[in-house]
Parts: sequence; C-alpha cells; structure tokens
Amino acid sequence: MLTGSLWFLLTLSWVRLFGFPAWLLLSAILSLYIGGFAALYRWLSLRFPGRDLLLIPLAWTAVEVIRSSGTLGFPWALLGVSQHATLPVLQLAAVGGVHLISFVIALVNAALLTLLGGWRRSLWAAAGVAALVAVAIVAGFWRAQLPLEPGRSVAVLQPNIAPGSKGNSATDDAQMKALQRLTAEAATGGATVIVFPETAVPTNLLGNNGAARLVGSWASSAVLIASSQEISDGRVRNFAAVLSGDAVLGTYAKRRLVPFGEAGVTAGNQDTSIVTPAGTLGVLICYESAFAGLARGAAQQGATMLAILTNDGWFGQSAGPLQHAAYAALRAVETGRSVARAANTGISMVVDPHGRIQTQLPLGSEGTAVATAAAPIDTLYLRGGWMIPFVLAVSVVALVLVAASGAMREWRRDLAFLRLVRVLLWPGIVAFLANDAARLFPEPARWWVPALLLAVVWGSTGRRKLGIRLRRAPVSALLGSAVVALLGAAMVAAYRRYEFVFPLLQPDGGWLAGGVPILLAALVQELWLRGAVFTAAGQWRGRGWAIIISTLPVILLTRGFPAEALIWTLFTGAIFGMIRAVTGDALGLTLPRAAGVILIGALTGLRT
Repeated sequence: MLTGSLWFLLTLSWVRLFGFPAWLLLSAILSLYIGGFAALYRWLSLRFPGRDLLLIPLAWTAVEVIRSSGTLGFPWALLGVSQHATLPVLQLAAVGGVHLISFVIALVNAALLTLLGGWRRSLWAAAGVAALVAVAIVAGFWRAQLPLEPGRSVAVLQPNIAPGSKGNSATDDAQMKALQRLTAEAATGGATVIVFPETAVPTNLLGNNGAARLVGSWASSAVLIASSQEISDGRVRNFAAVLSGDAVLGTYAKRRLVPFGEAGVTAGNQDTSIVTPAGTLGVLICYESAFAGLARGAAQQGATMLAILTNDGWFGQSAGPLQHAAYAALRAVETGRSVARAANTGISMVVDPHGRIQTQLPLGSEGTAVATAAAPIDTLYLRGGWMIPFVLAVSVVALVLVAASGAMREWRRDLAFLRLVRVLLWPGIVAFLANDAARLFPEPARWWVPALLLAVVWGSTGRRKLGIRLRRAPVSALLGSAVVALLGAAMVAAYRRYEFVFPLLQPDGGWLAGGVPILLAALVQELWLRGAVFTAAGQWRGRGWAIIISTLPVILLTRGFPAEALIWTLFTGAIFGMIRAVTGDALGLTLPRAAGVILIGALTGLRT
C-alpha cells in the first residue's frame, strides 16, 4: 500500500489542481488496489508454493480488471498503458487488450524475481518466459510494419480555449468564430470528416435556437462531429451531434461520466456508432476513452473509425493530458481502427490501427491537423480476445475458491460466522428488493423502506447487538461530523477553484418533509452496518475485518445511484467503521451520515 501510495501520488500529481485533499484521497484509495494485489498474491503463494511465476501476473491482472470494471472503475495508469509508444509490445493489445500487456509485463518481472531469488528450478521457467516474450516482440515488430490501406481524410480541431471561458456568454461569439475558422481550414485541407473537441460549441446544437444548421454550413461537403454541453428539459448532457450540411445524422451523449467531475450531468444511453456518408463513426467523449469496452462496442457495431472528443484544458500543462492521450493508441490497436482525437487545448492527434501517430498538435496550441485515416483491420481482440483478461481473472477466483474450500467447511460449523451470514442475508435481501420497489413508488418509499429495513435488522439481531451506546453516542456524532465537515469543505473548495458553486444545501421538500426521511434512512443504515454487521463480524474475525465487512453492503443501498453516492458512502463507511471501533457506538453516526447524504445530494444541482 505504501508503494501504491507513492506511485499514485507521483502519477496523479496533476490532481493537485483540484486541491491537495482530492489528490491525497484519490491516491490513498487507489493504493488499496496495489495493497490488495500484494495480499492476494501472498495468500495464494502460501497455499500454492513454488508457483510465483504464474501467481504474480495472474493476481496483478485480476486486480487490474477489477479496478477497470463497474461503477467504481478507474482504469488510469494501468501497467499496460506504459507501452503506448513501444510499438512491438503495443501490438499485444490486438490480441488481448491492454490487460494482456499488463500480464506480460508482470510475467517478465516475476521471472526476474525468481532468478534473483536463486531458485535453480526457476531457470528453465524464466528462459521459457524470455523466449515467449521474444517471440511476441518479434511478431509485434512484424505486425507494426504491415501496410495499411488508406481510408478517409480526417481533421481534428484544437481551438485552445481556456476552460474558464466556457459558460461565459461574453466569449460565445469569439469561440464560434474560432471554430468556424478552424473548420474552414480543415475543409480546405481536404478533410471529409472533421472532429470538434469536447463541448466546443458554446450553445445548444439542437432545439428551436440550436446551432446545428449553422455549424453544418461551415463545411457542408464534410461530415462534422460537433459537440456542446446540451441543456434541455432541465437536464445537462455532454453531447455530440454528427452533421452533414443541414442534416443531423445522429447524436451521442456521454455515458461514462467522471465521478464528482461531472456531477449534475445526465448520462446518455444510446450506442456510439453513427452511420454517415464517410462511413460508420464511433464516438467517445473524454474519460470514456480509458474504457476499452466502449471502444470495442463501437467497433463491433460497425464503426470504421473512432473519434475521441475531449477537453483536458482543466489540467493545464501537467502530465494529465499526456497520460490521457496515451489511451488513444491502445484503443486503436485493440479495435484495429484509426482514432481521431480532438482535444480543446491538446494533445490532438490521429492514430493509425497499429498505434502510430499520423499527425499531432502540441499541448497549449491552436490549430488543425489533417491526416488520412487508414481503413479498419481485423483484430483477435474484437473476435473474442477481449475475454482473455476476464478468463485470467476468473482463474484467480477459481484458485481462491479451491484454496478456501477447507476454511469454508469450517465456517459452516462456526456459530459466529452463521450469525454474521444471518445479519447480512435477510436485511440485504430486503434492501435489494426495496431498492427496486422504491423506484416505482418513490414518495411513500422514503418512509416505508427504512421502517421495513429497521424491523428486519432489529428482528435478526436484537437491540443489544445494534451498537447503541447512549453515553458514547455524542463522541461518535462529533467525530463523524468532523469527518463529513472536512471532506465536504475539501470538495466544495475543489469546485470553487473552477467557479462551480454549490446550491443551497436543503433537502427536497424542505428540512422537515425532506430531512426526516433522510435521517430515518441514515439511522437504519448505521444500526445495520456499523451496528449489527460490525458486531457480528467483530465476533467472527475481529475489528479489522469488521470495518471491511460492514462497509461493503452499502453497494445494495446505493445500487442505481450516481457513482458519487457510492464512492462517498464507501469511503465514509470505512471511516465510520473506525470510529465505531473506537467508541463502540453506531447510533451517534446517524447525524453525520444524514449530513453527508444531503451534501452529496447537492451535487445534482451543481451545473443545472
């Protein structure tokens, strides 16, 4: 974990632009994955001795797959991305994606480790690894030299507009003129596809006063992928429209939103591929380019080229824009598609299916880059190779189950474990089902869902095991409130740095009608997790495991909610578990839990 903390503190140093607390917290959270790899590898190595050469890359890849998946997925600085400019190694992505590259790198390091350990029996295994890697590199070198058929001419625009100017109506005219000038340059250069950066057009593209027809007229002979922060029906969407003259050929709204960074933005739900006279185009917006599944989906839906629209201007001249740009090469090799990446302040580029940069605009400059995008090529990754990392991860799960089978037989006879299962199972089922019912009847559910869950928790445990210590409750309340206040202040300060101001922190319906249900839900959550679950888990495995086990079930309570709610609840849940371990009280954590819910709820109104 210390190694992971240092690694992410250095790699994510650009997050300091959003405040030191955000940088420290994000690095600390991500270090858990590195610590998790070490714990998993050590646990497996004790049960499968002499298998380090295989266990190390398997465990590493499994943790990377987990880190890249689900609502909490954050596939930044994956080991495989380090090879984005090493073309022979990069070609492995055409077989099994970025995670296969990570596996091979970890395999090589495992071979070196076994040799340094002086194990003679590992010499032949290490030699086999060296031969395998040599063959892969030679094959990669050969593949990177294969000729590509030319396709359409594509241009990427880089207007280099300061992010602070966006949303300022006084600069709208200047922004539109800059986009028009760059579009004309691209059309003059022969581009048949012109890609705008993220949220480039300062007004709506669609609607009664939309600018789509005007923007399309700037280069009526070309296909334009324009973008805006579209506001309609009280909703904000990170939006792209594919235009050809007067026609809107298709639209796309960003689906994978940046947690906290795009609070208040409504996620899209349509596919990324759009049919145009210049071929079928796949659209990805900003952070989405870090997720291999979205690019793969677009290619499998028929996209012959991928367009990445982004605005990394928030990160200035830091390492952030360079790290983000590296993913364009990975997505190109994985899918066998050319990638046109348009970034507001850079780095804009066109990458061919072998990962070679055809043209590029430097960070912090204005301009247009035109290149001939190569025709698409087939890859093993698209035909099923994308499953290789998941098969590797599943194999680790299988090893864990085999190794734990003996312990699981013992647990079935352990009364403390059975009590923990009962405390988790019945309230968990109720929480899971009530979550769906609450969506059908949201207003009455604010009252009956917490009441029902409280009854189930009380019935499955009894009052004595709910962690109620009236004399210590004020201490728990004070410590929990201090945590929420510090985290909330850091979050508000980070947003204010970029002139986003929180709305009035008041529950929907007012403090009485809206606040009481929130308080009731917070009471139930803390009495269940920091009360009943913590008590049962502590009796089974001690306070350390009690903190972990009592934190994880919130996934049931926040299922379907924005990622911000899940991240906040998990993080504060772990800290509240520590407070519970010190004070012995869960009741006092009710007020800080409710305050945190209201604070996170205010994020939804941040931009609207």
